[in-house]
Amino acid sequence: MSERCSQAGCPEQAVVSLEGNAFCRAHFLAFCYKRLDGISKSVSAKSYNITQEEADAAARFLQECMRDAADIASAQEMPSNIERAQVYDVLLWSSELHGRLRRSPRKAARFPLLLRSEIPGRIWEVRTETAVVSRYGMSLACRADIRPKDSLICIRLDTGRRAEAIVAWTRANESGEIETGIEFPHEENFWGLMWAPTSEQIGTPGR
Repeated sequence: MSERCSQAGCPEQAVVSLEGNAFCRAHFLAFCYKRLDGISKSVSAKSYNITQEEADAAARFLQECMRDAADIASAQEMPSNIERAQVYDVLLWSSELHGRLRRSPRKAARFPLLLRSEIPGRIWEVRTETAVVSRYGMSLACRADIRPKDSLICIRLDTGRRAEAIVAWTRANESGEIETGIEFPHEENFWGLMWAPTSEQIGTPGR
């Protein structure tokens, strides 16, 4: 790439083009870190807050970011040790976030549930409802002795459908309830909702 970095006042030569902007290594890294941090906050397990349109745009950015980072890492003119470490960090972070996006966007939806624990010494059941659901799980709040990695039985009170579930994370809120994220290891669409195709279903385009 023979053009200059498009960032104002930067005299360096561009090494990649990302989202229509030409970047030198330093500005590529700064731009990626800022975007990756924003995407990470939007798709975090505890506060997934991203629309389908935003998820599609994020996926396109992450694919382009991964390709550009890989190109920089394999270039004949290698960056400094610090920049090389940052390039690999960007590559790994973007790959991780892209994996989260493939798990499908979430939807705010309330489904009445009965959660049941049959763990010896901690047998309980509680009625609650979902706050957010995905193709593979849900988040909710309840008052129960619920812990990460617990195996639970989830029963929909509106349909009677039941499934095995695994607790991914928990945290206490100000009202004393336990907020939790729960995944279905053997169910793909427990909620019977329409979901947009994931990149795995439609194929990831090559460069």
